[in-house]
Amino acid sequence: MPLPFPTISDQKQPYAWAITPNSGALEDLAQGIWSCAKQTNQRPLVVLSTAGPLIGLRTALEQTRPKDLPSHLRFLPQVISYADWLEAAPNAWKFPKKQSDLERWLGVYATLREHPDLQARFKAETEAGAWGLAQAIIKACDTLSRAMLPQLQKQIYKQLEAANHKPIQIGQAWVDQASIFLDKLISEVYPQLSRKVVDQEASVLLIFWRYITSVSDPVFREQLAMGAHLEAIEQAKKHHQERPLIWVETADPKPIDQEMISIFLGQYARHTSVIEVSMDWQSIGLWPEAVGGDGAQLQALENVRASQPEHWRLIGVKRFEELAWLTAKTIEQHVIADKKKIALVAQDRLVARRARALLTRLGPSLNIRDETGWKLSTTRAAAAFHSWLGLIRSPKDGPSAKVLLEFLQNPFIAIENPHWLDCDPQLCAGLIAELEDILISSKAESGWKTFHLAIEGANANAQKRSSALPNPALFKLLQFLRERHYEWQNLKVDCHQAYNLLQKNLEAIGMANRLSQDSAGKQLLEVIQSFDLKASTHQQVRMRLSEWLSLIKTVIEGASYQEEGKEAIATLDILPLSSTRLRKYDAVVMVGCDEQQLPSYAEPPLFFSDALNQLLKTSTIALQFQQQARDLSQLLASVASVDFLWQSNSKSGEPLRPSAWIQRLQSELKWNPLQADLSQRSIQIHPLARSVAYLEDDLPMPLSMSPSAYKALRDCPYRYYVRSLLGLRKIKGLDEGFDASLAGQKLHAILKIFYHALKTEAYNNPELKVDQQLRREWMEKRLSAISEQEFKDLIEGDARVMGTLRDWQKQIPSFINWQLQHEQEGWEYFDGEAKVVFDLPIQSPDGELHQIRIEGYADRFDVHTSDPQLASVIDYKHQAYKKVQDRAEHILDDPQLLIYARAANEASENHKIVGRKVEQAEWVSLKANISKDGQYAPRSQEVSPFPELMEQFTEQITQDLEDLWSKKPMKAFAPDGVCQYCEARGICRKGVW
Repeated sequence: MPLPFPTISDQKQPYAWAITPNSGALEDLAQGIWSCAKQTNQRPLVVLSTAGPLIGLRTALEQTRPKDLPSHLRFLPQVISYADWLEAAPNAWKFPKKQSDLERWLGVYATLREHPDLQARFKAETEAGAWGLAQAIIKACDTLSRAMLPQLQKQIYKQLEAANHKPIQIGQAWVDQASIFLDKLISEVYPQLSRKVVDQEASVLLIFWRYITSVSDPVFREQLAMGAHLEAIEQAKKHHQERPLIWVETADPKPIDQEMISIFLGQYARHTSVIEVSMDWQSIGLWPEAVGGDGAQLQALENVRASQPEHWRLIGVKRFEELAWLTAKTIEQHVIADKKKIALVAQDRLVARRARALLTRLGPSLNIRDETGWKLSTTRAAAAFHSWLGLIRSPKDGPSAKVLLEFLQNPFIAIENPHWLDCDPQLCAGLIAELEDILISSKAESGWKTFHLAIEGANANAQKRSSALPNPALFKLLQFLRERHYEWQNLKVDCHQAYNLLQKNLEAIGMANRLSQDSAGKQLLEVIQSFDLKASTHQQVRMRLSEWLSLIKTVIEGASYQEEGKEAIATLDILPLSSTRLRKYDAVVMVGCDEQQLPSYAEPPLFFSDALNQLLKTSTIALQFQQQARDLSQLLASVASVDFLWQSNSKSGEPLRPSAWIQRLQSELKWNPLQADLSQRSIQIHPLARSVAYLEDDLPMPLSMSPSAYKALRDCPYRYYVRSLLGLRKIKGLDEGFDASLAGQKLHAILKIFYHALKTEAYNNPELKVDQQLRREWMEKRLSAISEQEFKDLIEGDARVMGTLRDWQKQIPSFINWQLQHEQEGWEYFDGEAKVVFDLPIQSPDGELHQIRIEGYADRFDVHTSDPQLASVIDYKHQAYKKVQDRAEHILDDPQLLIYARAANEASENHKIVGRKVEQAEWVSLKANISKDGQYAPRSQEVSPFPELMEQFTEQITQDLEDLWSKKPMKAFAPDGVCQYCEARGICRKGVW
């Protein structure tokens, strides 16, 4: 039975009243509030220490409203949370300006920046680490300040009343007096705490606390607000308008808070009736720590035996995914059972997040409200905004292609914005895809210069092949972004300039408009707006760009996303255990009820041990455990249906037991866990045979083929089928590294320029043909200079390419040595990058003759100086010599050189080398092992025996293409080296059979 509400008299001390926090707690509290209204004939002011029960209490007050109330009491009593009550303090405009969290961080960060030794001492050398340290310091300083609040309260009340012999009046004089007492108290307390501190970090913290603490800090503004309320009640008493105050302690306060509130309520009770409402745990505490006091063990045992465990279910599963599915299924069953208000208590937040994702399949029938602090940084709006931050914080040379495309592909930018490209929306939609294709195909990994070169190269290739030219708006797109990037790189960052430039950017790229149309985007814009800092002195705080961007990320990471409410059949609240206090639910599902997660506790903040927290009368682990035991007892006493779900195996596979609290209930109640009903399907397993596919009759056959396509056919017919016949390509990604194939392409171009320059110089200076030493020196110097010139643009775009250039320049003396030896054998450079073509006659199954065109580009042709009819073909490989040797062992599976040789020998085309016959072919490595063999490192591998291989190749390619045209069944037979990175593996399914 609840204790009766106290009879109110003229006493000047707070009344004490306790209610039992069970299912009828809100109704009991509401009846007590109405009793207070009747006894005092005034509309009470009800202040809740936490905001959770606000709506429920207002509903209970409406339901329990007495019928015989006088007209001036018909309105509901005012119910407000403690935090809102402080914010609504009278004359709050007279208080010192309230500093935002951002302003306080900037103040501490400025101090840290001025003292690098402090950052190093706290292991916060990085920007993100320094911002985190600033937050921790502020939190710790507030803890120290709160510890001295009761002393400050007593001094202020005592000194002001004694000095003036009149009531306290909030004003500038009162604020100044409070500041004097604060400074005096800090001076008194600081030496005492300093003597107790041994740890070096804590001693530095005390120095911070001494100099950054002011009366405008939140903990001291709280005292100013309390003083304002005291002044207001005194003024109301003079006009006989005082209202009784009902203080409801919904959770056990910290010892320091209890002391502070007791002092305040004692002062308040001198002017009006004050009722202090606490929770009575004697009849519902299921564990001794929840009951408290003498005889707690016996009382808890009695409460357990009087409980109703038939409404509780304990269900365990082994794996994470099973637990998430079980959670979703359990909630779905409650919805089907027509339960309107359901709670998911998230002791395990990962499971709760996964279950939430599964519950979205219920659609609009279930309204999900997440109170666990869903981070704004996890929304797609924040991801889009971070993509812009990633772009502007890129190096001076420009962003990587990955960063650039991540920004351009986000849904919150408007390329058609008049301030940007001002182009047709449909044209702009394909612009990003076109840019991505160009960057991937050209291996342009990073840098504005590299991106421009890639587009120019795409233009040149399109003209060469007579295909469609790239969109000219691509240059305009890159130039626009490059200008924005340049502005940030040259900005002398202070908070005001950086904020203004960011707002200007968001407007220009259309992101501000599109974010304002999104729920999370609106909240993100509000967070960004906080960086305006108005007329604050912090506007002029200067910092590096990386520091300011790190600050933005830190603030967004700390912001929570508030979902928009909606009408639904049922409502699911995802919330921590502490938020269930005095709230009504039809059913509760609790996840994470294992011994590792229930109970849970917050680690002591930085600089504070649990023992020091106890000394400062703040939160300790023991107090956290006690409060959680009481919250869980209240939950079980208030809700008709509670499901405890837990994972019986940890991530490492170790067995986990239910929480110790649950095990203690099991030992008393013989309460056994249930088996999870996870429906399973039985299937018949049939082993797969080797995959064989048949080509459709109407599938068009190729009329041309490149050397790479023929290699794909030789590797595996499935690979050729996917790449060449179906035209499918694996989507290639972009990484942060420099692609070696890009260096290979550049070296091919360098060597062509070099050899043409050599032929011209030898014609103009005949001495080069005679003096070998002069020739060697000129070749080395010229090849190095051409390499520098050709790599210049790439290096401007990506400075990492410099390493590739230097590696190649180390190869030049050895390469020139090979070239001179090659010349001594009678060979002379003839042409490079030459297109070669030949027609291969094949016969289809119906006897019809077809001509298949085989075409490609040969790296280099040489001619023999002593034999006017002899020529050779050379293919450069940007690979180690060992890999080149391996190619020779499988020449018929990769007959690139043989294709070039046959094409050059065909008389049907007017090749530049016509009149000569290619009778020699070789690969040349551009990455010889010069560290081992120096200038004489081997780098050339000849195809041998050339005539026999040419005959075999001719027979082989004819047979392969006739088989392809006959549409014979395809079998997967490639070696593992080919299959490992094959994009067609999902079709042939090799490795399954």
